[in-house]
Amino acid sequence: MDLTYWYLFPIGIIIAILSMCAGISGANFWIPVYLFFIKVNPKIVFWLALLTMLFGFGSGVVRNIHQGTVNWYMVKQYLIPTVPAAVLGSLLTSYVNEKVLVFIFGSFILVYGTYLFIISITTSRKPQVKHRRIFWEIGVTAGFLKGLIATGLGKLIVPGMWNHEKIEHPSHVIGSAVVIIFIVDIVAAVTRMNPLFVSGLIENRTILINVLIFVLPSVVIGGQVGPRIIRDADGKHLKIFISMALIFVSILVFSRLLA
Repeated sequence: MDLTYWYLFPIGIIIAILSMCAGISGANFWIPVYLFFIKVNPKIVFWLALLTMLFGFGSGVVRNIHQGTVNWYMVKQYLIPTVPAAVLGSLLTSYVNEKVLVFIFGSFILVYGTYLFIISITTSRKPQVKHRRIFWEIGVTAGFLKGLIATGLGKLIVPGMWNHEKIEHPSHVIGSAVVIIFIVDIVAAVTRMNPLFVSGLIENRTILINVLIFVLPSVVIGGQVGPRIIRDADGKHLKIFISMALIFVSILVFSRLLA
């Protein structure tokens, strides 16, 4: 067995725990890791991040269902706009330059991370008004970005879920988002599999297998640990954590583009 990528095992556990706690796609963290350490086409990097996240979030889905922290009403409502939009975004990846995709990815998480950080530290502690709205237009945008750059889904739909009247605890927001992201990721990963892309995967199969040997078990482990941590977490602290993590990732991505 090739041990070249052994270090991805501990990194994978940490990334899976962070993703489960934040309720955002693990692709946010895996994309920069793969861009820096795995010498393959960036388009394959985006797909590999989706595949990796499927195993981590799949493990998290099982744990959240077992804990009872999934609100199935929210899951069903947000799948309606996100799935078809993800299909469209995934199909467009064949026509967009890989460097442009990386730039869009870095720009999106930088802008959103900064915005989320500002509102997290400036919003008052007054009780938030409950609502019953499902933000379909945001779901469409989020699904499209997930298909195009393998991220954006959790970051966009989670804020609208925090104060929904059917949400009883912050852990239910995260648990529901994990299920939504998992399902839409399957759609995005499968839709990218056109003949030209598949030939690229076959050409790089040795590297991909050596990477996945260490990554897949690590994200399964992290996916089981993360939901246990989230149950007692504070909603506002979670938002601040998410924003700082996204800003850090964007810096890594831009440094890779400039290298």
